[in-house]
Amino acid sequence: MPSAASHAFSRLSLVAALTLGLASGIACNRKSEAALQAEAAAKAADAKVAQLEQQLADAKAGKHTPESGETAKELTKGQVKSLERQVADAKKRAQMAKQEAAQLETAPAAKATPKAIVVDVPVGTKLEVALGRDLATDKDQAGDPWDGTLAKDVTVNDQLVWSAGTRVRGVVSQSVPTGRLSSGKGVLSIKVTEIGGVGVDTDTHAMVAEAKGTRNAKYIGGGAALGALIGILSDKKNQGDHALGGAALGAAAGTAVAAGTADTIIRIPAAQPLTFSLTSPEQVTLKK
Repeated sequence: MPSAASHAFSRLSLVAALTLGLASGIACNRKSEAALQAEAAAKAADAKVAQLEQQLADAKAGKHTPESGETAKELTKGQVKSLERQVADAKKRAQMAKQEAAQLETAPAAKATPKAIVVDVPVGTKLEVALGRDLATDKDQAGDPWDGTLAKDVTVNDQLVWSAGTRVRGVVSQSVPTGRLSSGKGVLSIKVTEIGGVGVDTDTHAMVAEAKGTRNAKYIGGGAALGALIGILSDKKNQGDHALGGAALGAAAGTAVAAGTADTIIRIPAAQPLTFSLTSPEQVTLKK
């Protein structure tokens, strides 16, 4: 018959096994939570890619273009180039998100990433952006990337989301020198596509120029940007600024006028920060 010592040893072994199993379970749960957060981020990145790919397909098919003619054709061509760049960048971000999720899935429990805070950044959140350099139609074409930094902190309910100095990336949406369109007008427009490695959607900052030298800066919202620009730049009657409708988020504070010249080159200077607004909500993961 088993001795009392044997029974005591068995009970101790069972307790030790249960304790070890409980500790492992807790560690696994902690790891799984971090892995689930990364998996959710990867799925969101894939969804962003799918959304941009659909926009690109629509642009190539000529959908959502309210007008025909040379102006619409020129601006649609620019939009396609811009979206191609955005799709390529979004795919890179999605791949990085998948790699991070895979690493967390296989990482030892002791090295699992601590629980992160997820912040919902709402539509309309303002972004003060300092360009890294001047942009101009003689050097920058539709689809070209540009870099900058945040000029001010971005907070949501007193929670810091992005600090001043965070890297910002964007794309040139349109680049048409004055005189190329039949109306004699031209445009240089840009939007923000990434902040601190997070893909975002913002309105479009457009500098519209007339042959006589006038430069008017406007912010145009979301997917209606192409139609709004066509309305502004068309040479047809009754296709002025009212064509913006609900797409416009307001004229820029400063309206620049060329100094008595009809310079065909349109520039967006880096000296003054630009204010963009988010046009779709974003979820940003803040790691402790």
